[in-house]
Amino acid sequence: MKPDKLYFSFLIDCEATQPAVNDKKLGERSSRSFGAVLEKHGLRGTFHVIPTDIEASPKVYRDLHAAGHEIGLHLHPAADGYAEFFGVYGPDEQRKILSEAKDRFVSSLGFEPGSLCIGYGSVNDFSYGVFHDLGFRHGTTCIPTRVLPECASVHAGKPLDLHYAHRWNRVLVGDLDYVEVPCTLDPDSRMWGGKHPLDLRVELVDTKNHWYTIKKAVDRQVAAKTPVKQIRGATHNTFEFGAKGDFRRETLEGIIRAAQSIAEAAGLDLKGVTTRELAAIYRKTVPLGSTATHLALDRRGYLSGAAAKPIESANKKKSAGKRKARA
Repeated sequence: MKPDKLYFSFLIDCEATQPAVNDKKLGERSSRSFGAVLEKHGLRGTFHVIPTDIEASPKVYRDLHAAGHEIGLHLHPAADGYAEFFGVYGPDEQRKILSEAKDRFVSSLGFEPGSLCIGYGSVNDFSYGVFHDLGFRHGTTCIPTRVLPECASVHAGKPLDLHYAHRWNRVLVGDLDYVEVPCTLDPDSRMWGGKHPLDLRVELVDTKNHWYTIKKAVDRQVAAKTPVKQIRGATHNTFEFGAKGDFRRETLEGIIRAAQSIAEAAGLDLKGVTTRELAAIYRKTVPLGSTATHLALDRRGYLSGAAAKPIESANKKKSAGKRKARA
């Protein structure tokens, strides 16, 4: 019997031309170096790129695509002249912002973006329908358990694992042909005043802390018999991954080693994948429509039948006592 698989993927949000950073050369060095580190370990990543990074450095992303990495679209509306957070817009404005960004991607690179990533995980209940209608079929567009309303990023109750999105509700599992691929996180370890979970983002903490997050996530998925088990890390192209001894590079490689050792100890076969590959595996394993949430009213808080009689009887006695007192 073959061992169960644990899929391992890494994404990088490429946004070095954002006004807050505005360093094209740093972005190019970081993206190329990040890809080289993954390749050294036999992995391929998913690069989510904002339109201005694509337009500034199209050759970088064509080269990475040719090397087997997935190139997807990243979106920070403020970099394109809109308000900062995608989740404050209605469906028509979201469709306009996202379709413009997608057109710029295709114009610069000559192919359609695969994966989608929205900055800050800022989405609302219109967003998944918009993603699907514009041709996106997978992405990382949520941060489960995050409650950060100041960024229009509220995902309390969102599943921690791969799932099909719901067209009208951002936290429900649905039957929309869009596979959400969340980053690995520890919902019990909170940051930023409790609003954000500790996620597997290279720059947040050191390797030791990330080891615990990976171990906890693997143990949970094994115990729950999650059909497609995954570990998913993330970072940004604003760090010098090419510099040996750089803290972020060391942490990146530490996460890779941790995933390998934890998978081995759990008897799982670790397999590196891109987001596109992971979504395809999920579709093959879990048929579309088989997991949609079916809501039913929870009546555990209601009293009925025999349970209500003691309260009803007590209320009658209380009323009778009041009448006697008035008499």
